[in-house]
Amino acid sequence: MLGRLTNALLATSGAAAAGQAPAFQAQYRQQLAGRLDQARQDLAQLLKEADAKGLTPEQFLQRAEKEAGAYTRSLVADAHSTLDTYRNLQEAYNALSQSTLVSRPFILIQHLDPQITGSVVSHFQPALPLNMEGLAYAGIGLLIGVAFAALLEYAGRRILHSLRRMKGKPHHGGQHGSTLRQQGR
Repeated sequence: MLGRLTNALLATSGAAAAGQAPAFQAQYRQQLAGRLDQARQDLAQLLKEADAKGLTPEQFLQRAEKEAGAYTRSLVADAHSTLDTYRNLQEAYNALSQSTLVSRPFILIQHLDPQITGSVVSHFQPALPLNMEGLAYAGIGLLIGVAFAALLEYAGRRILHSLRRMKGKPHHGGQHGSTLRQQGR
C-alpha cells in the first residue's frame, strides 16, 4: 500500500515538475529577449558611428582603442564587453527560436546564462501544461517519476535482502564456530 502511494506520488511529482519545462523555457526566452534588446540599445550609438565610417563594430573599436587615452580605453573595453554579450545573447536567442520540441531542452542547456536563469527562477510563474508541448513534457516527467520510484523500490529490496542474509549468516568464533571446527575433523 505504501509502495503504491509512493510510486503514485513520485510519478505525479515528476509529471508536475517536467510539465513546467515549457513555462520555464518561455520565461527564459522572454528574459533573454529583454536582455538582447537592452544590449542592442547600449550599442546603438557605437553601431551608428561604425556604420557611418564604413567599419564593422570590431574595426571601429580597434581604431578607438589605438587612438584612446587612459579614460577612453575603459569605455572601449566596456563597449567590447557589451558587443561580446550582445553577440552571445543573439546566438542563444536565434538557436532557441529555431529549435524544435525535441532539441529545445538541449539547446537551452547549451546556451544557459546563469544571470538569466537566476532571474527566471526567482520570478518563475508556474503554468498548467495544457498544450501538446506541456503534455509531452508532463508525460516524460511521469515516466521519469515512475522509473525513479522503481529504482528506489529495487534499491530498497536489495538492501533488505542483504540485511536479511547478514542476519542469517553464522558468526565466526564462539560456540557455533567451535562446532563447525569439530565437525571438520
